[in-house]
Amino acid sequence: MHIPNSGWPGRPRNIGIDMARGEFVYFVDNDDWVERDGIERIHAAALRDGADIVIGKVVGHDRKVPRGLFRESLHAAQFDSVKFLGLLTPHKLFRRAMLVEHDIRFPEGRLRLEDHLFVVHAYFHAAAITVLADRPVYHWVLRDIARHASAGRLDPEGYYGNVREVLDLVVEHTEPGPWRDRLLTHWYRGKMLGRVGGRGFARRDDAFNRELVDVIRSLALERFDATVHARLAFNMRARSLLLRAGDYDGLLRLAELESSLRARVRSRVRGDGRRLTLNLRAALRGLEFARDGERVTWRPPAPLRAALPGLDATDAVFDSQIQVLLHSLRDGTEYTLPAPTTVMLDDGTRPVLRAAVDIEAATAAAGGPLPDGDWELRVVVTVAGFNHARSVRRNGAPVVLTVASGRLAARTDRSSMLARYWAAGMGYATGLRFPSRSIARTPT
Repeated sequence: MHIPNSGWPGRPRNIGIDMARGEFVYFVDNDDWVERDGIERIHAAALRDGADIVIGKVVGHDRKVPRGLFRESLHAAQFDSVKFLGLLTPHKLFRRAMLVEHDIRFPEGRLRLEDHLFVVHAYFHAAAITVLADRPVYHWVLRDIARHASAGRLDPEGYYGNVREVLDLVVEHTEPGPWRDRLLTHWYRGKMLGRVGGRGFARRDDAFNRELVDVIRSLALERFDATVHARLAFNMRARSLLLRAGDYDGLLRLAELESSLRARVRSRVRGDGRRLTLNLRAALRGLEFARDGERVTWRPPAPLRAALPGLDATDAVFDSQIQVLLHSLRDGTEYTLPAPTTVMLDDGTRPVLRAAVDIEAATAAAGGPLPDGDWELRVVVTVAGFNHARSVRRNGAPVVLTVASGRLAARTDRSSMLARYWAAGMGYATGLRFPSRSIARTPT
């Protein structure tokens, strides 16, 4: 069937749902691709778990994929966690009978966040949701951005009118209380506060930024009161305070600070061929705190001290963490590894984070075996919600793990020769040594 170009995806997707005759439907955009056995695996999971929605692991190609949703596989779960909101694209398997019974449709016409309206509506009616995190299913590609319907500069009034519709959908399907508040805060954090800070905000032109702040502030004051701050990470709480006060200059100064933060990491690697142990010591340069007894307060740069005086950051500082990632150099697949983190204040002002991470070839892929190939070690250092991501480096070059037939070896990517298997009984890789007493400081 051929229909005239609608310019937006809602109408053709709805026609596809109407024409489908199978038990499930799955949406794929024309720039993307699915693993050869991907549909077979998610269909089998739907039948096994009795799931109305199955979310297969998504790999981003020049697109950022939130990592929390794919930290582990889930089977026949309920929609009781905001982690399901981490990726609201429609690239999921949906039981068609559920969509028809509850009239779950994509809005048609020129409308942003149409995916959010469809997927969140489906979440509310799904009896069971399954997540497959151990192997990639969907490859999400950023390509030919000029052709995309949503590629133009955001129209603040129109866009945040669409955000209101998503908030209304949540209110319609929930009762007042903590669950509704957690859901609504997802959009406050991501689609509102997320647009008035960070590197993108610091680089955009002033006139557009001011218009954006005015529209977002209006919606923030309309739909959220000050109790929202208890549900925000410390860095987002600082943004929210400035936004609600209408302090545009303060938001800009905070964005410049966020853009300047850099992680410093020291690393040590040991292993025996089946398991590597990665010891990390990290800090985030550019943040300072002050200790007063058992309490810790943030010391922002001078231009922000009047607007953000004496913010208590005690819990946020001691909840700081190092996140360790294995990033495939073949196709961009990422796996997050458990990294229990301890925090101390160096000289009472700068948080220092330590973590020890065991990497096993048999379990590193969300509980499953890590596929053969080269995997770059990356870390995200987060202090009080502020963060910076970088590769783990030795002598100025990223550290790469080579997996072959269930065995692990470590090398730097500067090497012209792949590291061989770990020598039996020795604590270093053939061709690249990591002695147990050596600590390599990462250049910044």
